[in-house]
Amino acid sequence: MAKFKFRLQPLLNIKIQLEDSAKNELGKAVQKLEEEKEIAKSLLRHREKYINEFQEKTSKMVRIDELRSYTMYISRLAKNIDDQNKNIKDASDNVDKYREELIKIVKERKILETLREKKYNEYLIEMSKDEQKRMDEIVSYKYTDNEI
Repeated sequence: MAKFKFRLQPLLNIKIQLEDSAKNELGKAVQKLEEEKEIAKSLLRHREKYINEFQEKTSKMVRIDELRSYTMYISRLAKNIDDQNKNIKDASDNVDKYREELIKIVKERKILETLREKKYNEYLIEMSKDEQKRMDEIVSYKYTDNEI
């Protein structure tokens, strides 16, 4: 009996490797997104702290140049937060890109695995037919041998 051999097995192996690689890339992209979100949270907390300090300073007698420094710093933090939100958007888009790529690769792998299963079932049916044919030949040979 011939051993089952799926002729597209090398392609299936490549798809499995690509899937593993895509999972790793997606994981890295998700991690990067989470890091960007943490940076944004940190900037927001920092900004809130300085806004509170600014409000405390305005209720007291403080020099104008110190208040100006606070407003400039708070404005700079607001710009940094906007920039960080853009970084989050880019990281999120990157996650979506890797997720779509992974979905595509998984679909291709599943198609190949389904085809492999179909071919394997056809192989089993063919082997069963061959086995039945051999059994029939043996029975026929024994029958004709007994007749003679």
